[in-house]
Amino acid sequence: MLLITHHTGGKHGLLGPQIVATYLSKKFDIPVMVIGLRRGFDEEGFLKFVHEHCEKEEKIVLFSYHCGRPDIIKLAETLRNIGFRTILGGPQADKDMLGEPNGKEYRERIIGFSRMFDLGYSGPVDMITKDILTEEIGLIRNRWVKDIEVSANWDNLFIFDWELRKLDIGEAQVLRSIGCPYSMRRNKVSIDPPSFLPGVPPVEIEVGGCSFCDVAWDKGFCGHVSDEKVLEQIWNLPEIEGRKIPFELIDEYPIGFLPRLLEITLNSKVKLSQINLVLRADDILKKRKMLEESLAEIKKYGLKLFISSIGFESFSDKILKNLNKGISVAENLEAVKIIRELKRRFPETFFYTREEGAVHGFIHPTPWDDPYTEGELRSVIGAYDLFRDILPYHSTPLIIHHGCALADWVRQIEENYGVRFSRRVNIIEWWDCRRI
Repeated sequence: MLLITHHTGGKHGLLGPQIVATYLSKKFDIPVMVIGLRRGFDEEGFLKFVHEHCEKEEKIVLFSYHCGRPDIIKLAETLRNIGFRTILGGPQADKDMLGEPNGKEYRERIIGFSRMFDLGYSGPVDMITKDILTEEIGLIRNRWVKDIEVSANWDNLFIFDWELRKLDIGEAQVLRSIGCPYSMRRNKVSIDPPSFLPGVPPVEIEVGGCSFCDVAWDKGFCGHVSDEKVLEQIWNLPEIEGRKIPFELIDEYPIGFLPRLLEITLNSKVKLSQINLVLRADDILKKRKMLEESLAEIKKYGLKLFISSIGFESFSDKILKNLNKGISVAENLEAVKIIRELKRRFPETFFYTREEGAVHGFIHPTPWDDPYTEGELRSVIGAYDLFRDILPYHSTPLIIHHGCALADWVRQIEENYGVRFSRRVNIIEWWDCRRI
């Protein structure tokens, strides 16, 4: 069986697909290959490979983490049309299968992926049965819980561009947090209209977490897996020269767990090399002392701590408000000040700059850009020299998935003010708007 995902070709692996492939292989004695498709892959060559691979097997192909790529979705539809059973899982699977509300009334809206996939599956892989895998159609939703399967075989990842190649993993992931605690802060917020639609008043929507976030509605927050499961995942990582490869700790607020992580790994004699963190800026503010103490401990054992991404997202208070980040420009800048000071004190232990490989969140352009926000950004970026170490080489435009909270904002504007925004796969293209 094949599990198809998006992949850039780098030496990193995603935990979710590897857990699914490992579980299905063990549970049902079905060998599962994880194949990451690079952009521009040879579709004809890949279809030939799929036919040959599945010649004597059940014609079932799984898809996960497609990143909204039209070529991957087209591939799924092609496979289904020639007799393969296609299953969509992973992030956003349920809303991608269902599409947007009121699709018949508003023809531009995303109608869902049911024509490309026989089955959409949302939730942990533990609840999949053989019947679900081979027979069920439609959409199955299972609730996320803390006690889930986390075993992953990292020696089972391939990439395909013009041929199939085995990928030796150099960086992996370890799950601790299922979802994001910030998503629990549900409230109604007033979002400004796009700057290019004068006369439209602010729109009130219900938000849990960041307004553009897919984790917020896909998983919410279900808590943390046990320390034993964290350690199990680390023990299972590949090694280079006797040390575990670098891994990203999946936890939006990971700093508070660092002392415990160091304790359980050192006590179990597992040898680490580097811990990577992806976190919110307010975790740095709230746990500054703990981060400092952890760095001293990490230095003692010759390890490295790499903050690979901080969710700053913007240095404009207006844009941060509309993204519902729950943090201000002043707080973002205080976090920058803290990590710069820690870098000065722990130069061989602590890494966070873009030259060291970090890609911190910076969303631009957005629908709310105007002369004021542009001036605000230029002023802050220049005054704090953010291009030196913080800002990525290329910003990321605001992406509005049709299932996130901001999509409700878009739909209210469409319904009430006579405009239409274009769509692409599962994304609302807010920059392409026309009046009707």
